[in-house]
Amino acid sequence: MQNVEHPRAVSGDYLHVCRGLHAELTKIHYGRTQDLDSIQRQSARVRSSRRLTYSDVEKIRNSIVWNADQFGYWPSRDEVECLLESTEWDFWNLPKQEDRAIASLLLVFRQIEPVSVILRFIAPKHYGILSPPVEKVLGLGPFRRHRDRYQAYLENLRALREDRNFSTTADVDMALWVLQVGILDCELQDHLNQDEFLDLREGFGSDSKLREIRVGNLTRQLFSDITRSQLAEALLATNIELAGQIAGIEFERFVRQLVRKSPDDRPLRTLVDSLCRERSLDVHECVSMKMAVKIRNRAVHSDRAPREEEVSRLIDAMRTVERMQVEPSNTVVVGTPPTPEDFWRESTIDQLASAQGIAVPQSLDRILGAAAELWNNEEEFDSFLRGIHERRHEGEESREDNA
Repeated sequence: MQNVEHPRAVSGDYLHVCRGLHAELTKIHYGRTQDLDSIQRQSARVRSSRRLTYSDVEKIRNSIVWNADQFGYWPSRDEVECLLESTEWDFWNLPKQEDRAIASLLLVFRQIEPVSVILRFIAPKHYGILSPPVEKVLGLGPFRRHRDRYQAYLENLRALREDRNFSTTADVDMALWVLQVGILDCELQDHLNQDEFLDLREGFGSDSKLREIRVGNLTRQLFSDITRSQLAEALLATNIELAGQIAGIEFERFVRQLVRKSPDDRPLRTLVDSLCRERSLDVHECVSMKMAVKIRNRAVHSDRAPREEEVSRLIDAMRTVERMQVEPSNTVVVGTPPTPEDFWRESTIDQLASAQGIAVPQSLDRILGAAAELWNNEEEFDSFLRGIHERRHEGEESREDNA
């Protein structure tokens, strides 16, 4: 087929150009041009009549002018005629009565796709046809209920209708169908001027509004089904930098929630020192926490992103602090009368010293802080511990030899 020049819409928007290509693409894709406007005109009276007959459904399904049967199963006259005629259909107040209308239509037609077809032709200003190509270009994922999926779909179409000054939601639906099938799936590539085809692809690539909608749809289920800490773990295999940033933010959030009476302006390192003291963490745990602070600072602030093994350590520390939120603290607040439960609870060094009237020569914070600076990473710290154990073992053997 010879390449055809298509004038751009007055607005110059690429989606309006796609809408103008709808008739041509239906001829290429289905082997015949589809006359959706004629169905729309024949269905116009249904909205004001408060009636929906099987004859109206047949006009909408008219297989002579388009391919309605690809949109789900359409029940026979015997299956639905009685239900249709015994119901008062308030299409005039759409979309105000949208929930009720969709629920009633689903009782009759059972599938959301034919319901979307009926609404599109009865009230094209507000509705479009739910179709896989348009769902794909919108990045619309699965929903627990088909009704929720369609309403999210409509929300996206209506947002683009207002943003791009389309007359109807149905026009947006057709434009997006052309965008996916004709441009992104390349069915129009051999039927358009090469420059125009590339312009339409570039229009999609630079469309910030559609990108916003796509990202929102693609991340909706991701953020609703898992926590941010789980997301950090999941991203470690594919996006180390983002995994580190999320883990760093969550690590700090958990620490600030745990440390009592901690104003927001206190440095994270100071809060971690307090956490180590209040939770009576051992030296190894405190060193890991202090290393997590350094990795967090690099992940959030530094130009050099942390390595995978560093982000993995940060995630471990984040998980440790997250677990502390559901575990009871072993700290006893000084100055309050002890309870039977407190009798069996460990006390901190400062609390024991205070109870015995002993002056502690060096604070635990300073001891832990000094220890944290002695090793660059956990491997060096583990090596240090192994050396201590080896020297102890050598000393014991030496004493046995001399005995």
